[in-house]
Amino acid sequence: MEISKLFGKLPRRRRKRMYLYLMDDDYHSFDNVIEILTSFLPLCNSLRAEQIAMIVHNTGECSIYSGFAPEIYILYAGLQKSGLTVQIREFNKNK
Repeated sequence: MEISKLFGKLPRRRRKRMYLYLMDDDYHSFDNVIEILTSFLPLCNSLRAEQIAMIVHNTGECSIYSGFAPEIYILYAGLQKSGLTVQIREFNKNK
C-alpha cells in the first residue's frame, strides 16, 4: 500500500468573500466622509465617494468594498480609526 493513497489530498478551503459596509451617523460632514473614503478605498475618486455618501445618507448603509480576509481587515481598521462607522459582513444583503 502506498502512503500517498492512505492520506490523499486534503480538500482546499474556499476563502469567504467579505463585504465592508459604511453606516450612517450624524457626526461627520459630507466633505469629511468623501475625504476619508478617497484616502482609504482603492480606486475611489471624489465622485464615487460623493455617491456613496449620498446613498448612506438616504438609506442608512452602503456596501463600499468586497474582498478577502487580510485586505478587508486593514481597510476596516483604517476607517474605524478615522471615525467612520463600518461593519464587516460575510454575505451581501442585497443579493
